Amino acid sequence: MDTYGGSLGWALLTGRDADLEPPSAWWRVPVWIKAVLAGSALAVLMGLTYGTWARYLGGGSVPLIFFLLILQIVPPLLVVKLPLTAVRVAAAGMVSAIIAVLFPADYALFGRTASDWPLQIHVLPYLPVLALTLARTKPGQGRGISIIAVTLAVGVGIAQLPRTGTKTLVWSLIVVTATIVAGYGMQQRRRALEQADAAERTTVEERAKRATLQERALIARELHDIIGHHLSLIALRTDSARYRVPDVSEAAEEEFRAIGVAAREALDEARRLVGVLRDTEAEPEHEPQPGLAEVPSLIDGCRASGIEIRAEISARDDVPALVELAAYRILQEALSNAARHSPGAKVDVELRREPDGLKILVENGPPARPAGPALNDGTGLAGIAERVTLIGGSHEAGPRADGGFRVAVKLDLPGVGEA
Repeated sequence: MDTYGGSLGWALLTGRDADLEPPSAWWRVPVWIKAVLAGSALAVLMGLTYGTWARYLGGGSVPLIFFLLILQIVPPLLVVKLPLTAVRVAAAGMVSAIIAVLFPADYALFGRTASDWPLQIHVLPYLPVLALTLARTKPGQGRGISIIAVTLAVGVGIAQLPRTGTKTLVWSLIVVTATIVAGYGMQQRRRALEQADAAERTTVEERAKRATLQERALIARELHDIIGHHLSLIALRTDSARYRVPDVSEAAEEEFRAIGVAAREALDEARRLVGVLRDTEAEPEHEPQPGLAEVPSLIDGCRASGIEIRAEISARDDVPALVELAAYRILQEALSNAARHSPGAKVDVELRREPDGLKILVENGPPARPAGPALNDGTGLAGIAERVTLIGGSHEAGPRADGGFRVAVKLDLPGVGEA
């Protein structure tokens, strides 16, 4: 047996059904439709097969006819779960049919025309079994199966030489060769689809990773702006403390100086780290970062673009700047998400300071008109999750029963829940 399991010995004896690839969902219809179609095809096949063999072998060969019938009907029933076993049973049925062809009845009830070529019936179950099994083989596995099929086709043709000459031999080889080609064609298509699916999964994963990294870089830059502002104030206040505060002792003055040095070092380190994350081609951002005070302007801008928004905002002034920035960005993305995916829908916005954190709720109804093509592939929701993870809190995002969408976020606040 060769490396790929394609030899005659593997195909006939040593190969296992598990050696083949799993079946493909080549048609997507309800199970009951598949059952009805398969049952109808088998019923027609059984009727034709029984009638042909009865005419050819005579009415006194009922046990043999049923034996041949079983060998021809069982393989199509096995091919999905046990493809290699189905091929072997079908091959056994073909060998039995070749032998039976050598012993026709002395007298045919319905004339010799219908009974001259029972190959038309007894070869039919073998062809789909052969093609579907070859479609599931790995590289090199189909050689032994193909050799067996060609050998059986030659055997059928030789058995029919006394009655049909070379016609049956030629047509048997043509039909079996076409079936083998079709099987390998399905195999190649299967591999192409699998490779395309793998490439698509890789692309989606890479896109998600890239979006996460971009969102982290954006958050890091925003953190730098906030932290840098406060560290600069700390350094400034400690440097000026000796002039602003009277009667500062030398020990206190030295302590202030050390704090100022530490603040400047921390600021330099933050700038260095964020510089690694920045896009080298992007211009530095120096604009003030938005907060809760800019939320009304954000909502007014969305209303001006045609979005109908009902807003309830009751956040106090004791929210840290970092949480304010995160809340603004989350609200901004949730509104953008509603505008992209539910055009024309009404949007409800709630922003409220609660005892256990800052609550953000954005809900929209089903779209009033078809949405345009999605451009961000869900990276906005990934950004919301990243911000909640970095700030602390909880978030939920998902469709509503009426076809709308809901984004619910609660951001932790420093000191909340502490003893």
